Amino acid sequence: MNNLAVSTLYTDFDIATLPSVMQTLSDTLSPEEMADTKALIMDSTTEPAVDDIARVTSLYAIHARLGASWLVDVLAESRLRSVFQPIFAASDLTTPFSHECLIRAVDSQGNIIAPNRLFGAATSADLVFQLDRAARAANVRNAHAAGIDNIFINFTPSSIYDPNSCLRSTLQIIDECGFDRSKVVFEVIETEKIHSTDHLRAILKSYRDSGFRVALDDVGSGYSTLNMLSQLQPDIIKIDRELIDYVDNDIYKQAIVSKLIDLAKQIGIEVVAEGVERQAELDFLLYHGVDYIQGFLLGRPSPTRFSASNA
Repeated sequence: MNNLAVSTLYTDFDIATLPSVMQTLSDTLSPEEMADTKALIMDSTTEPAVDDIARVTSLYAIHARLGASWLVDVLAESRLRSVFQPIFAASDLTTPFSHECLIRAVDSQGNIIAPNRLFGAATSADLVFQLDRAARAANVRNAHAAGIDNIFINFTPSSIYDPNSCLRSTLQIIDECGFDRSKVVFEVIETEKIHSTDHLRAILKSYRDSGFRVALDDVGSGYSTLNMLSQLQPDIIKIDRELIDYVDNDIYKQAIVSKLIDLAKQIGIEVVAEGVERQAELDFLLYHGVDYIQGFLLGRPSPTRFSASNA
């Protein structure tokens, strides 16, 4: 086993030279060394205090963050935007039961920045916590401004280190906007990538204790997501869109989807089928008793509240 050497070095340099310093380190050190070496960038020469510990990060992340300075600007200048995709109850395919809040951003020229680019840069630059928190806040405020009062809000569990403290700001904004907590669903994204079920269970408990409902996405994409149902006991599950795609033509998908719906009904969990784009898919799902439908067939994401003219 390798011994872990820890050392502290205080050095004073012009912050303007940081990009060149980091580039030199990147050219000198291996990727593993860049990831394993931690640093704290401070504006003063005073020794770090306890509150500064949370800002210690890897040289790799600092280097990536410099390359993602546009993301830092997006967050600092509140350039996050929202679009809302309607979710319909199977019993009423004309009036949305709820809307899923989907985050977007705009660059300095007003061009749309796609979410995969946003979160890809955030992951490399170790800014997922900051982006995820800002996205939750923006989605709540933007939904309120759009007159939408029943919402699904996405969150990334890996960005939440302590449920009570990390979620406090989101809960405050929800209350400031006057949302009925029973009409707010917090949806776990990237469910199949969850590494600690205990950590996720603590997050979901915090939400439930606060009066909200919780949902798991991409259920059925792997054994792990099915195994989580008994451990996490979500209020709602979303069936993986890959299973919905052409389900009417695939006997394997039909068996999995129909059994998922039956299983959920037995244990009191509601089911959303997302990614529905064809009438034949919708017909199959309605026949097998799905609770809710989401997909381009019924409504696309829009920055405004859904109306029949948007469909």
